[in-house]
Amino acid sequence: MKIWDISVLYMGKITMPFSTLLSVSYAFGAPKVDHDFLISAPYLGFLLISGNKIILVDTGISSKFIVDGKAWAGLDAEGGDFYVKEALKDLNIDVTQIQTVIYTHLHNDHAGNCGLFKEAIHIYQKEEWLNLLDPLPIQKIRKDYDQDIIQELATLQSYRIDGDLEIEEGIRIYKTPGHSRGSQSIAVNTKKGTVVLVGDMLPSYITAFPQIDQINDMEGNFHSIPVAPASFGTAIPSAVTYDFYAFYDSVNKIQSIASYNKPGYIIPGHESSLLHTGI
Repeated sequence: MKIWDISVLYMGKITMPFSTLLSVSYAFGAPKVDHDFLISAPYLGFLLISGNKIILVDTGISSKFIVDGKAWAGLDAEGGDFYVKEALKDLNIDVTQIQTVIYTHLHNDHAGNCGLFKEAIHIYQKEEWLNLLDPLPIQKIRKDYDQDIIQELATLQSYRIDGDLEIEEGIRIYKTPGHSRGSQSIAVNTKKGTVVLVGDMLPSYITAFPQIDQINDMEGNFHSIPVAPASFGTAIPSAVTYDFYAFYDSVNKIQSIASYNKPGYIIPGHESSLLHTGI
């Protein structure tokens, strides 16, 4: 089977107290933080390369959602198309070389710069497209979706799939709803085994592996953090979860697909340590 290399792309960040990150990461009962500290959650993309095939997973946040250096909840942030192009440039890749763009979901911080890739095929779940077209009131209040991309995606070569699909040898898409109606995870065959890119189904290692007791920030510093109670289970839904039943079903699916249920094999969409460790 074809083997793929995965590169982590920095597309910006949003900075907040760790206590705020916990409250967003946990839909219920976040552990108490004894010593708070600032931490940045990066906006990430992933570049998949095998031979002459180049695939991008997610396109970061649009600069329109960052006003005067502030994003969601008035938090300090940076991002936009400049960061996407610079991340690719660091790998000697131009936007015109991207052949396929896969979206873990179409929230504004994962599909914000889709228009950069006019020559690529764009792949997302049909249900995600339908939700983008007609968001719920709470989704409008939170600005989960940027409806300005509707026209962009409509004019691009888009495949709106329904369910699981192998798109290349060694790359398979799995529908994993929960965080959003049409969330999907991308299973990639690498030298070390099957790695699964899960987007915001599990946005960070603290949600994917709630028994970890430290976090590695974007500057490479380690911080001790509270361990979640064992009753929370093997993964924790975030505060932005549309369907809790679907979430737990999807987590079981993801854990069964990855070669190992541990960091480095289940890859969250906003994990700061990936900028140091890679994949």
